[in-house]
Amino acid sequence: MYYTIEGKRFLCILYVIGLLTGTFFINVSIKMNLFRVSDFLGFTEYVKTLEGLDSNAFFSYVCMVRVRQLILFFACIFLFSPYVIYCVLDFVLSAEMGIFISVLVAEYGIMGMIKGVAFLIPHYLFFGMMLVIIYIYLFQKTPFSRIYRISAVNQSGLIKNQKLLENKIIVVIFCLIMFCLGCYTETFINPVIVRWIFH
Repeated sequence: MYYTIEGKRFLCILYVIGLLTGTFFINVSIKMNLFRVSDFLGFTEYVKTLEGLDSNAFFSYVCMVRVRQLILFFACIFLFSPYVIYCVLDFVLSAEMGIFISVLVAEYGIMGMIKGVAFLIPHYLFFGMMLVIIYIYLFQKTPFSRIYRISAVNQSGLIKNQKLLENKIIVVIFCLIMFCLGCYTETFINPVIVRWIFH
């Protein structure tokens, strides 16, 4: 049910609603003088700290933060409905993205969108792939850890080959690789991109 087109479409719609909600909230709040743009510019201090950054210490910090987030995510998955957790995560992340991009646009104009993307690449691509694979593993109907090959006898057909590994093993290995790549790129590659974009 959750892996149907309707289930995935709902997550996409929820993401758009989150973006609009975050954007609407921050713009209305600023116009009503509840917040100022400067209240949300703490990331400028982060950019300054990237100069002369101790990469090893930063890598340890990033790993610690991401591991805690991952533990919280899996704890919620086991305690509550996985699909509900994905819906909540989808909405919260998109709302935060809407707020963040709106603040950057208010501060830097249209270039704020490009600057916002700089904070997310390339590590969010790896973390995103990890979440997608977990989603597929939790809700798919057909195991994807089977190897398919073209039969030498029947060139037109795809024949199921024997399972090489259990689904769980493949998922865990893939997620570990994506997680490590995400932490590594967030520590060593993303700061270079952010410094370049903001300078």
